[in-house]
Amino acid sequence: MFQSGNKELWRFRPQEASVRYYKALDMATALNNDRLTGLALFGIGQAIWYEGRFSQAVDTLHLSLRYLRRSRSKEDIGSALRILSNVYDDQGDYENAFIAVSEALEIYSNRQNDHNAALSLVQVGSLYKSMGDYETAREYYRKAEALDLWVGEYPYRELNHRLGELSALEGNSAQARYYYSKALTGNPNSKVVRMRLGDLLLHEKKYDSAYLYYDSLHREGLSPMDANTLTGCALGLARVYLHRGAYDSAVYMAQEALAFSSSRGARHSKRDAYAVLAEVYEAWNNAPLALLYLRKYTAIKDSVLTESLKRQLFAFRQGLEADRLKAERNRLVAGVLVLFALGILAFVIVSLRHKNEKLRLKQRASELEMRALRAQMNPHFIFNCLSSINHFVLSNETDKASEYLTRFARLIRMVLLNAGKSTITLEEELEMLRLYLNMEQLRFKEAFDYFILFDEGIQSSMIQVPSFILQPFCENAIWHGLLHQERKGQLTLHFSSNKEQLICSIRDNGIGRRKAAEMKATFIEKGASLGNRLSAERLALFNEDSSGTSFVMEDIFNEKGEVAGTQVILTISLKHATDESGNYR
Repeated sequence: MFQSGNKELWRFRPQEASVRYYKALDMATALNNDRLTGLALFGIGQAIWYEGRFSQAVDTLHLSLRYLRRSRSKEDIGSALRILSNVYDDQGDYENAFIAVSEALEIYSNRQNDHNAALSLVQVGSLYKSMGDYETAREYYRKAEALDLWVGEYPYRELNHRLGELSALEGNSAQARYYYSKALTGNPNSKVVRMRLGDLLLHEKKYDSAYLYYDSLHREGLSPMDANTLTGCALGLARVYLHRGAYDSAVYMAQEALAFSSSRGARHSKRDAYAVLAEVYEAWNNAPLALLYLRKYTAIKDSVLTESLKRQLFAFRQGLEADRLKAERNRLVAGVLVLFALGILAFVIVSLRHKNEKLRLKQRASELEMRALRAQMNPHFIFNCLSSINHFVLSNETDKASEYLTRFARLIRMVLLNAGKSTITLEEELEMLRLYLNMEQLRFKEAFDYFILFDEGIQSSMIQVPSFILQPFCENAIWHGLLHQERKGQLTLHFSSNKEQLICSIRDNGIGRRKAAEMKATFIEKGASLGNRLSAERLALFNEDSSGTSFVMEDIFNEKGEVAGTQVILTISLKHATDESGNYR
C-alpha cells in the first residue's frame, strides 16, 4: 500500500494516493505497529499538502511524527520533518519551518549523496533567502551542491530552481537563466520554473514577455496542488496590468491571489498580495484603500519575520560560520603539516646529498693522496736515486753516496709515515721538501740553490696543510725550468698569510713555460706534470674551492720584458693544528 501510494504522489494524484495511505493506516492500526502507522500518516499528510490544505497537512504530519518518534526510526523522522518544514514554508510560517528543518539537518548531518540531506540544506537556504540573507542562503545551496546530486532528479532540479531564484533576486539575470535551464532537466514543463522565468522577465521590465508566461500557466487550469504557482501567476499578472494601467484587471488578479492565500493560510502570499493592492490603489489615486492595504501589508510582514525567527536564523548562521572557520583552520593545519613534511623531506634529501657528496669528496681525496704518493715516489725517481748512489759508489765518492743514501732513506721513511694522513703540519711538509731538494742538489752538482722564506708571525708547526702538496710544484720547477739553462738556478718559496689563507709563492729563474713546452717531455717530466695536476686538485678539495683560484701559474718578466722564470701561487685555507686533522671542512 505504501508503494502504490507513493507512486500516486509521484504522478501528482493526491486523492488516489490518500485512498492507498488510508488503507495502509487501517492495516498498521490493526497490527499496532507505530512505525507503519507513522508512515501511513506521513503519506496522508503529504497528500493533503498537495491538495493545498496546509493547516490540515501540518496537523497530520505532527501526528505522524508522534508515532515515528516512538519507533525511533531516524530516517523516517528526518523525512517527515523535512516535509513539515516545506508545508510551514508554504504557509509563510518561517519560524516553525526553520525549527523543523534544523532537526532534520541534525539527522542528516553525516550523510553523503542523500536526497533528504540535500533537500534539507536547500530548505534552510530558502529560509535565509526569504529573510533577505542571500549570502548565507548561497552557502547552504553550495553545501547541497557538494553532495553530487544526480542530474535530472528532483533534488537536483529543486536546488537549481532555488539557485536561479536567488540569482534573480541578486540581479544576475544571466546566471538565473543558467540555473533555470538546469532545473528544467528531467522535467522540461515544470510549472514553477516557468513561473520563475516570468518573474525574471517582469524584473527586467519585459512586461509583454512576462505576460505570456503568466497567462499561459493561468489558463492551464492549475490544480489545488499548484496553489503556490497559481498565486504567483496571479500576482505576476496583477503587476503586468499595473504597468499597463489596467487597474481594474490588476485589482482582480491581486484579489484572486489574496483569496488563494487566505484559503490556504499562506501568510507570505497574503503579504505579497497586500503589497500589490497597495501599489495598484496608490497608482489609481485611491488613497484610503492604498493606506488600508499598506497597513495590512506592514502588519503581516512583521508577523512573517518574527524576532524569534531572526534570532534562530542568526544563531544558525553563526554555527555555519563556525563550521566554515573550522574547515578553513583544518585546511590551514593540513597545509602547514604538508609543508612541514615537505620541509623534512627536503632536509633529509639535502642532508643525504650532502653526506654522499662528503663521502665522494673524501673518497676522491683518498684517491688523489694515493696517486700523489705514487707520483712523488714514481719509479723513475726511485730509479734515478739508486742510479745516483751507484754513480757515487763507482766514482769512489763514498761520502756523497752515504749522504745521498741517508737522505733518501729519511725521505722514504717520512713519506711512508705520512702516507695515511690527509693533512700534516707545514713544518713536516717542509722537512720532507728540504730532503727532496737537498737530494736533487747533490744529484745535479749544486745546479740550483733554494730558499724558504716566511713572513713574520707564521708558525709552521701550528699550520695544517695537505700532505705532499709542495714537492710536485718544486719538482716541476726544477725539471721544466732550472735544468734547461746554463746559469745557476734559483728556487724560492715564500710564505705569507692573512686572516683566512696561507699564501705560498714558488718562484724559479728558469726558462719559462713557453720554452719548456717546446722541448720534448721525457717520462720524468710527465710524472712531474701528473704530480702537479694532482696536487692542484687536492688543494681545491682542501679549500672547498670549485672556481680554480687555489692554484695560479704565471711567467715572470724582467725589466726588458723577457721571460725570467715562472711563479706558482698556492692559496691554502688557514687551518691550525688545533683543528681536527684529516677532515676537510
